[in-house]
Amino acid sequence: MIPNKVVNSTYGPMIINTNDRYIGRSIETYGSWAADDIELIKSIIQIQLEEKKSVKFYDVGANIGTHTVALAREFGNSISVRSFEAQQQIYYMLCGNVALNGLDNVICHYQAVSNQLGTLPINIPDYNTENNFGGLELIEPAYSDNHDMHKSGFENVQTVTLDSYNEPVDFIKMDIEGMEHMALAGAQNTIKEHRPICFVEIFKTDQAFVKTFFKELGYQAYEIRAEDWLFIPEESSIMLDNANLVTL
Repeated sequence: MIPNKVVNSTYGPMIINTNDRYIGRSIETYGSWAADDIELIKSIIQIQLEEKKSVKFYDVGANIGTHTVALAREFGNSISVRSFEAQQQIYYMLCGNVALNGLDNVICHYQAVSNQLGTLPINIPDYNTENNFGGLELIEPAYSDNHDMHKSGFENVQTVTLDSYNEPVDFIKMDIEGMEHMALAGAQNTIKEHRPICFVEIFKTDQAFVKTFFKELGYQAYEIRAEDWLFIPEESSIMLDNANLVTL
């Protein structure tokens, strides 16, 4: 049996795998994972809500729902969330955490976000062994930091594009271990038309593609840290004082 348990987090009860080297362990020890990023996103969404009654948030690479739960609980009926997770067992935990927190403003998707519709075979982790489950790379990334992951077999996951949802979106958070450039390519129409703010991990992906992508769409880039950048439409009134504005 997979060693899952429920712990209290800063943002509500969460199911974690006790073998999760980073996310699960951080929640159990400190009460949260990526709390600074969550608080930054919350502050931006609060500004967006000053201009409109509700926002749509895409959590691409939701894992067990750290961002999803925090934001859905914080903003209630003022936010609707689509959460995408490609690992089946992690997806089950994501759904469980949404249910545990009584969230009716979240839709969970067992899908890998990419640049085309189809299926992708992934070599899944051994969930009964200590691993960095959130670091699973579905494709060979530009840079890998998870070579020591213990694997247990293969499963096929459906791939989807964000453009296929064909709906307005206000904020996209994207952390998918090297597939970010593919997911952005499959979201070009959505981003061009609806101008969402995008929080993107660029550490493992094709960084030149990502920078060119947002430059051509008229975005400004802020370096939150070397591996995480925030992209804001040039016409937006939102500015960050505590991050480096970089030239694309």
